[in-house]
Amino acid sequence: MKKVFSTMIAIATLLILTACAGQTSSKSTTSSKMVTFQALNGKIKIPAKPQRIAVQNYPDEVASLGANVIGTDSWAFPNPYLSSNQKKNMIDLGAPKFNLQKLIEQKPDLIITVDKDQVADYQKIAPTVLVNYQELSSMNKSLDYFAKLLNRKSEEATFKKAFTKSANEQKVILSKAGIKPSKTTISLLELQGGKIYAYGDNFARGGQALTTGLGFKESEKMQSLSKGTGYAEVNAESLASFDADYIFVDYAAADQAQFTALENNPTWKNLNAVKKGHIVSMDYNKVYFFSGPTASQKELSLYTNAIITATK
Repeated sequence: MKKVFSTMIAIATLLILTACAGQTSSKSTTSSKMVTFQALNGKIKIPAKPQRIAVQNYPDEVASLGANVIGTDSWAFPNPYLSSNQKKNMIDLGAPKFNLQKLIEQKPDLIITVDKDQVADYQKIAPTVLVNYQELSSMNKSLDYFAKLLNRKSEEATFKKAFTKSANEQKVILSKAGIKPSKTTISLLELQGGKIYAYGDNFARGGQALTTGLGFKESEKMQSLSKGTGYAEVNAESLASFDADYIFVDYAAADQAQFTALENNPTWKNLNAVKKGHIVSMDYNKVYFFSGPTASQKELSLYTNAIITATK
């Protein structure tokens, strides 16, 4: 009986939220010119210049273009690279799906989601655009997509110019240290809860800073991940296939013992990167999930410094 009663309350709450949402949506969008955008979920009428954007997974991309992000998911929200100004109106809307009541209270005029199962609910609140992660596999592709969506092509050009300038500055520092990224291969690994994961350049972990920014070459196995799912769980015995001039390993403090154990593994000891002292340990909390344009720009110096420290 309690379960039935709880269900009835939940349904009633959703109906109330939906009614409120209709009012919120009409108020937030009528002041803007509307345009048609071809999204994964069809042709969507959206504001020509959205002012209050709720976005899953991509708050960095939206904020890097100077747009106002009023909410994002719990995983993306902690991004340490976004400035206080970029996050001034941003709240944590929950995960894996947004809390509908919080979302409505933020009065978005555009919602961007990666969750096709939630589109119907979100559309009752504001115009909703569904995006596909695989289609936004690099920093440049994602910037191009969101610049078109948000009508911010000039802001995109400004950001890319600043990013290129920052990257070139770091390349000079690497060159002075005798490191030529265009002739140097890399692989990305992560230790987590007793497991080992390998990554392509499109799944955070500094991938875009290292490739799009600094111009390092991916190892053959890393390339295959970049073209596919973006990551794979691997075992210690298979790590020889991920050998490269530099191997980047990130892990949380709780997994320090796992890294110590890996260092004693015979396969690990025989890697060329290990023998050269080119294993670069990275702070899990700074690199594991954050791969947007602003994060990648600020990670340029982080990785440059880490590489040079490991090379000495």
